[in-house]
Amino acid sequence: MKNAFTALAFACASLCGGASQAAELAKVRVNVQTIIDCVPVIVAIRQGYFAQEGLEVDTSTSAGGAVGIPGLVGGAYDIAQSNTVSGLLAFHQGLDVQAIAPGAKMQPQAPTTEMVGRKGETFRSGADLEGKSIGVNNRNSIVWLYARAWVKARGGDPAKVNFREVPFPQMEDAVRRRNVDAAFMVEPFKSAAARHAELAVVGSPFNEVQPGADAGQYLTTGKYAAQHPENLRKFTRALRRGIDWYNANLRSPEALQVVSDFTKLPVPVLQQINLPPMPTQIEVAQIRKTAELMRDNGMLAKLPDVERFVNVPAAGN
Repeated sequence: MKNAFTALAFACASLCGGASQAAELAKVRVNVQTIIDCVPVIVAIRQGYFAQEGLEVDTSTSAGGAVGIPGLVGGAYDIAQSNTVSGLLAFHQGLDVQAIAPGAKMQPQAPTTEMVGRKGETFRSGADLEGKSIGVNNRNSIVWLYARAWVKARGGDPAKVNFREVPFPQMEDAVRRRNVDAAFMVEPFKSAAARHAELAVVGSPFNEVQPGADAGQYLTTGKYAAQHPENLRKFTRALRRGIDWYNANLRSPEALQVVSDFTKLPVPVLQQINLPPMPTQIEVAQIRKTAELMRDNGMLAKLPDVERFVNVPAAGN
């Protein structure tokens, strides 16, 4: 559905020349997920950074990065926030996608994605996971891959685990209602779920498999990049300002309200969550490690050209 936050609203708010300003804005359609990783886009809209660059950013939401890629390639979106695994898989399959800006990074010192299960059912070994069900947002996504790698790292066989698709906001209820035995959750849903008396963190897949992983990026198509290079330069500049504002105001009431409006979690809940800082650059070396893990898990026949997958626009003026 369409997000209520749009840079057009900022432009129209001006009493002087509002109509002419709005008419001059270049429209960019951006697909995001309702998770904290995407909040800098909302910040850049609310703070007017996109409008100041001459862009009207129109957002839509999807349940996962893998879901947004078909819309991106099909022309429904100009830019889509996606996870590294889905982006690399699409690129390896010959789809016209490239990473243009950082979207998410796993912080080893403050994990923002962890496996949550029911207390008393802690999985002490990989064998304990066999025959169980684990909730992931999408199959063949970064969550699915690292959940599988986590099972394997603990000595289990991921082929004997049932991975069920559950949207992030619904994972807590799925675990509590025993629809799944555990779920690989992201913030802010992970911390909110872990505070319930009957639930507990049972593992930290990224920290156990690949600390510091470059988990997500904003993608576009080569066609759009060739036709609208200036739009991409403007988008990445404004997004960087949104990231910088978010990181500088991480615990402020204003930032918490933006996150609350976007994720629908109450501010008091967010105040108890260790909100992560957002990355300011793409780390090619970490993406390469993820590609190797994908190859080792049968998702890729060979390693893709990661340097060609990453195509960050020059800053410009």
